[in-house]
Amino acid sequence: MSTTDRRTFMQAGLAIGAVGVVGSTGIGRALAAAARPDLVAVKGADAFANTVKALEALGGMKRFDIKGSRVGLLINAPPHWRLEGSHTRMEVVLAVAKLCLEAGAKEIVTLPGLAPKYWTGSPLCETHAKVIKSIQECSGKTVEMKIPKGLLLKSGKVRPELLDVDFLVNIPIAKHHVGTMFSGNLKNMMGGLDHETNAFFHTGSGKTGYEDVDFLSQCIADLNTLRRQSLCVVDATVVLGTNGPAGPGDLLKPRKVVAGTDPVAVDAYCVILHGRKPNDVVMLAKAAAAGVGRADFQKLNVQEIPI
Repeated sequence: MSTTDRRTFMQAGLAIGAVGVVGSTGIGRALAAAARPDLVAVKGADAFANTVKALEALGGMKRFDIKGSRVGLLINAPPHWRLEGSHTRMEVVLAVAKLCLEAGAKEIVTLPGLAPKYWTGSPLCETHAKVIKSIQECSGKTVEMKIPKGLLLKSGKVRPELLDVDFLVNIPIAKHHVGTMFSGNLKNMMGGLDHETNAFFHTGSGKTGYEDVDFLSQCIADLNTLRRQSLCVVDATVVLGTNGPAGPGDLLKPRKVVAGTDPVAVDAYCVILHGRKPNDVVMLAKAAAAGVGRADFQKLNVQEIPI
């Protein structure tokens, strides 16, 4: 072992020892936080296990102190998207809900409502029937809200639960999108809006569909200034690589669950899984410019774990 390697090894050992000795003190918590990764990607065949491992590596749900909190799960799984790779896997959502309840969450509500059969088709549904039964659906109502920091999106009709919950977990799928090229945390925030407001994203510039990508991307960035996501847990197991958001299209199989607290950084990492560069996705740059997060995830502490 070289002198440099020995020094690094000793410093790491001292840090770990310090955490063990003063773990319950402010110094111990600070050292633990410093060693904690900013972004975790767990690869394996079991989406439920991947999710549990990713959140454990991120520091565990107790890190967020959600005891007694109302938790919102923003899930990309509308009833009309049934093809594989187009919607968030139930196993990922179930793992998040279970860990939130174990951490003391008072209430869990989904945003938006899910198809009745979303919670079926897996042995996990029976194993965790109590968890599923405890999950509530949002009211379906919307309220008009100003978006003070919006450059193009100045207001919109928002599901009140998006703003009312104490802790917001965004659980999208990392898939292709024919307009923005990629759909993940940032794009999934549109699930907290009504249809009329979402339509403005596509037509507000006077163009239709996905013709004005800059306008669509800026509206998404504006929306993300309204409410900070508390936690991002992205399904990157089997995803649409083409013809998203609904498919059918070519499937990519990264077999990963990616977790972090910065929606821009997590999206940027997931863009790489599609063989693209974050700079290719205008939405990321606009969200970063709006102060939502940072796209240069390479400068963060990223931990990749195979299981």
